[in-house]
Amino acid sequence: MAEAAAFRRPWHGASDRHADPAVAALRLQRAEVDALLAFRHAEPGEDENLAWWRLQRIRTARLALLDAATQATLSPLPAPPAHALSWWQGVKHRVGRFQAEREQPPAAIARKLGG
Repeated sequence: MAEAAAFRRPWHGASDRHADPAVAALRLQRAEVDALLAFRHAEPGEDENLAWWRLQRIRTARLALLDAATQATLSPLPAPPAHALSWWQGVKHRVGRFQAEREQPPAAIARKLGG
């Protein structure tokens, strides 16, 4: 029986460790992968815009749990769809000043996201 405990994976029993930052980071990583897949497979238009902002929100939540070294290793978010940004965000994106992790969705998209 001791042999089975030696091969136990670290994420086993995670459901009873809600406050553990490592478990929260794993859950957010999984949520980010799911959101990225949803974005990649979303229909162009409103569905794609909403999926991109969901992905952005999950990445922002995930960054709060990671240290600076780990944050630097993350791949950048995919480029936002054409109509996912507000006018001002679009200007910032064109001049290279857009930082997705620090932005809020436009009001119309925020209402649809429930925030």
